[in-house]
Amino acid sequence: MSAKDLQLGADLRLVFGGAGQADIAWTDGDLEQVRGLDNLAQALTLRLLVQRGELTQLAHPRFGSRVHELIGATLDRANLDLLRRHVRHALLGDPRVAAVESLTVEAIAAHPGAVQITAVVRARTGAITDVEVAVDLG
Repeated sequence: MSAKDLQLGADLRLVFGGAGQADIAWTDGDLEQVRGLDNLAQALTLRLLVQRGELTQLAHPRFGSRVHELIGATLDRANLDLLRRHVRHALLGDPRVAAVESLTVEAIAAHPGAVQITAVVRARTGAITDVEVAVDLG
């Protein structure tokens, strides 16, 4: 593993399914790992999907995002802008993130109440990774 990968860490690889489900990835009866930029992208996806404060009992009270606060809200321009600010704040909350280079939050026309979040993030190592997640706020 390269020095940059070491700075970005390693974890168990997760497979994300529909309805916000995630499961640990297995290959031939062995747990899969994710390292480096892939680990950062996975961690940022989890950060967006977890409600801020949800992990307080596990000693991580500031982990997560405030995305859930917009469940049931009309996806008008003002709320999409607020959601974009919540997402940016959550992404920058990871100490491995130096900057959010670009961020779009768009309503998914085919699924009322759902949004597509797409971000380009620069890690403190200088490397760039994409984070994409769809969230149903309906």
